[in-house]
Amino acid sequence: MPNWEVFDRKARPSVKQPLVTLQASGTFSMNEASYDAIGRPDQVELLYDKDERIIGFRPATDESPHSYPIKPQQNGRTYQTGGRAFCAYYDIEHPKARRFGGELIDGVLAINLKGEATSAERASKGSKPKSGSSGRVELRAVASG
Repeated sequence: MPNWEVFDRKARPSVKQPLVTLQASGTFSMNEASYDAIGRPDQVELLYDKDERIIGFRPATDESPHSYPIKPQQNGRTYQTGGRAFCAYYDIEHPKARRFGGELIDGVLAINLKGEATSAERASKGSKPKSGSSGRVELRAVASG
């Protein structure tokens, strides 16, 4: 006899690769793998290597004068932290949401702005695909310069 399970269309498979999205608003979103990689802290410090164009996220405490809080988003699998002032200070452009693969380097989650990024923009609700389109959204890697 089958052991049926009801599919929850809202459920999404767990992503094992650490990913960080630089939102068009200048904030950063981490997937659960990224948040786990740095130990699920309540706060992070934002680091930057100007020559290599690498952003780092280092776990911090409330006592750190340079820390930013990380807050879980409504879906419970994404975590967000501020970054507008950081991006403005270092002149990091963010006209569109871009997703970067993360790498743990000496306890710091790093994303390379010179590396490949994937568009992280979502189609707005109620928008209809162009005529002849299947309605699928294609994500393409774009070079960041």
